[in-house]
Amino acid sequence: MNMLERFRERAGECNMPDAAIEYWVGIARPCLCLRTDGEGPVVGHFGGKPALPESVAWPAGHAHLASLDLAAIPKGATDLDLPAEGTLVFMAVPGSASAAGRVIYAPTGVALTEAEPPGDGVSEYTRTPLHGVLDWSMPEDAYRSPRYMQDGQRDDEDLFEEITWELEDSDSLLILGGFGFSNTGGLGVPVREHEELLAEFFLQENEVGEDFETDYTTVFYVVARDDLTARNFDAVWMAADFHG
Repeated sequence: MNMLERFRERAGECNMPDAAIEYWVGIARPCLCLRTDGEGPVVGHFGGKPALPESVAWPAGHAHLASLDLAAIPKGATDLDLPAEGTLVFMAVPGSASAAGRVIYAPTGVALTEAEPPGDGVSEYTRTPLHGVLDWSMPEDAYRSPRYMQDGQRDDEDLFEEITWELEDSDSLLILGGFGFSNTGGLGVPVREHEELLAEFFLQENEVGEDFETDYTTVFYVVARDDLTARNFDAVWMAADFHG
């Protein structure tokens, strides 16, 4: 079942009225869940060596988390203003609460070369295909929905948030778009007004070893909407939060 189906089922069990269920379903956003197993199309890969423009070196101290083929992403998979083609490369400096990372965008037609690690001890993770599965995202906190903020507070807000907390998806390695999930380190989902959550990674030891100094780390990539429209991926900023 997708997120909306699971929400409807759980909300019904909690005796939420049908009209309220449909209201909350209406604030959901499409997202693309990327997993290392599954039946969805391959839209990129985790780890391995990234293919970068010849003028761009593998950034010092950064691990390559994933590369996505934007042309392989199903139409309507997210509501982000992403380019229809090209490659997005996600890099991060490992650490339990790191704030250093980059997203490198290579438009179609730019010559790409498999980059070599910078030789500073940065890890190269096992290359694994990423399968994209269409799903829906609902906010942990109702105020993160622009529609909710416009409509005003509701009596069933607390119940909605209890249900969405129960239904969080922990099976994805990466989710493109949506509202995002917080971790227990206390950072929350670090998206401010006029910004979008581009991607969130869910990294465990079997994928990244002890590089992020904890058994489970979430890594967020956030961008201002204007920068996304302008394809200014150099303006993407990163934050990490830890389990514990």
